[in-house]
Amino acid sequence: MTAATRRRAAAFAVTLALSSSAGAQSLPDLSLERLMTLDAGQVYGASERLQPAIEAPASVSFITADEIARHGYRTLADILRSVRGMYVVDDRNYSVIGMRGFALPGDYNSRMLLLINGHRVNDNVYGQAEVGAEFGLDPAMIERVEIIRGPASSIYGDSAFFVVVNVITRSGRSLGGVAMTLETGTLGTRLARASVGHRFGNGADVALSGTLEHTDGVGRLYFPEFDAPATNQGVAVGLDGQGIGQFYGKLSFNGLTVTSAYGSRRRHVPTASFASVFNEQVSRQQTTDRHTLVDAQYGRSFGGTGVTFRASFDRFTFDGVYPLPGDPVGAPLLVGINSAVGTRWSAGGNVTRTLGRHTVKAGLELIDNFQQDQTGRYVDPALVFLDRQRSSMQQAVYAQDEVKLTPWLIVNAGFRYDGYDEFRRVTPRAALIVLPSSSQSVKYLYGRAFRAPNEFELNDFFFGTDVVNLRPEGIDTHELVWERYFNDRLRTSASTYWYKVDRLITLVPDDASFLGLAFVNQGAVRAKGLELEVQMRLAGESRVLVNYALQSAVDQMTASRLPNSPRHIAMARISLPGPTARATVSAEGQYLSSRQTLSGSTVPGAATINLTVVQPLGPSWELSGSIRNVFDAKYRDPVSSQHRQDAILQNGRTARIGLRWRLWTN
Repeated sequence: MTAATRRRAAAFAVTLALSSSAGAQSLPDLSLERLMTLDAGQVYGASERLQPAIEAPASVSFITADEIARHGYRTLADILRSVRGMYVVDDRNYSVIGMRGFALPGDYNSRMLLLINGHRVNDNVYGQAEVGAEFGLDPAMIERVEIIRGPASSIYGDSAFFVVVNVITRSGRSLGGVAMTLETGTLGTRLARASVGHRFGNGADVALSGTLEHTDGVGRLYFPEFDAPATNQGVAVGLDGQGIGQFYGKLSFNGLTVTSAYGSRRRHVPTASFASVFNEQVSRQQTTDRHTLVDAQYGRSFGGTGVTFRASFDRFTFDGVYPLPGDPVGAPLLVGINSAVGTRWSAGGNVTRTLGRHTVKAGLELIDNFQQDQTGRYVDPALVFLDRQRSSMQQAVYAQDEVKLTPWLIVNAGFRYDGYDEFRRVTPRAALIVLPSSSQSVKYLYGRAFRAPNEFELNDFFFGTDVVNLRPEGIDTHELVWERYFNDRLRTSASTYWYKVDRLITLVPDDASFLGLAFVNQGAVRAKGLELEVQMRLAGESRVLVNYALQSAVDQMTASRLPNSPRHIAMARISLPGPTARATVSAEGQYLSSRQTLSGSTVPGAATINLTVVQPLGPSWELSGSIRNVFDAKYRDPVSSQHRQDAILQNGRTARIGLRWRLWTN
């Protein structure tokens, strides 16, 4: 895309927005209920209460269950890839989300907060929000996803840095019966899913689901960095597969909702990261992630005061197997196993009360991280070299007040106090929201957020004793947002932002540490950007969405653009009715401009297109098929310094076909 073409595209987008705004003045104001039919535009996660998105103190996007089905999204990463300003990086082990120009290679997704039904699911060892197949929840069990941009530590505390992603799961009523799905595809993909959901006459709502999936992956992967006779000429054979098991359950009755989930993902790693032996076929490099969640929430209203209580249990385990070269050269392999176990109990509550023009919310939270263990051992000879057992406590209180000064002017302000064993943090947020009409808003948003150093970064065995001095990263963000529903078929959004990140936790050389590396607070980033989006519902069930992001994120120490930070991101998707009733044909394309690797080389820009067809075969049967990367584009993602590779090739064209049977009971 040339500079002239980009300028013309941006001018067209601005012209479209301005011309539409001018034409909309003659339209009568629509009810919020009708306006919100475009994208289910009520949001919960922005303020921990349901409110219209145009009144929320954030820039918000939604992905619904219908869109997930129409576009055949297989993971949460697939879903987020379609959101404006977001992109996904994959090192053939984990998926990392890039947001507003920030996705440093090697990050653990710890600068985004991931929620399931409002409950934090980032683990308490790495602080990681896992969004790929390792997420642990089948996307078919997602009712919708709320993407809430900007700092939100004033509500959620740690990791609500760039974005909060709230995954709302499906109810028994939504599932509406018994369903079974079988899928197969290229790369040796097989999937089986069974679900059941029902809402009973007494109001009890039950949903259950189980999923098993296996993928062989790419059979032969070539990495030129290993192209030598001793390493199979750079070809990794049969080392790209993964196996997934997932369970989901939800019960709702009389104000009580209990959600449970378990997910396990074992992934073979073909890249020989962390100095592993390349193409090792016996003691294969692999990672296994397991997540367990049980969350209970109870809500009641007493005389106009809403009260919510929540208690949760989370457990995360990780096992990584790394075949390492023997010492001296030619000696038998040394197989290392790194493990982590993170377990926590959490409890909290909040109250919400409307007092005249004020809507006041206050809450408290207690987190007992009673297990944050990291271990390391060698198999043969058996040797334990790391046994770090840790625990910690966190306490927080927060308050927020929304004041409707006039029918067209809202002021929102709040703060949260977080107490950790090593430090304290107070984080504020403020918003000024102008509503020229019931279908339009202009918002000025300010927020501060923090990311606490996680237990991996505080590992004094790996990174030296000075890591005890690590302090939280901080971010300050200013944003201006314009949103408009022109009728029940058209929504537009434009936003511009500026942020600064200080005390960035950065890995630097340190000969005194076990790994020769140490984490320190020394990074600083400044960034600015523009995001535009148009969403339309055409005749019948046809839908179109187009968005574009222009972004610039600069490392203040080097005055250079951040690695893995594309300047331009463009995405478009369209869904059209098929040749028969309830059939759909959907296409989606994304363009990422060039990115720099850690070594300073450039990864060219790339465009990919996906296609999905859903075809009912009567009242109970449905056939679906999808092709990813239709034109077999060859592109690479920059990766961390723990790889010999600078960037790693992504999958070419892949395909899936699935058959679903459903028996309606609701």
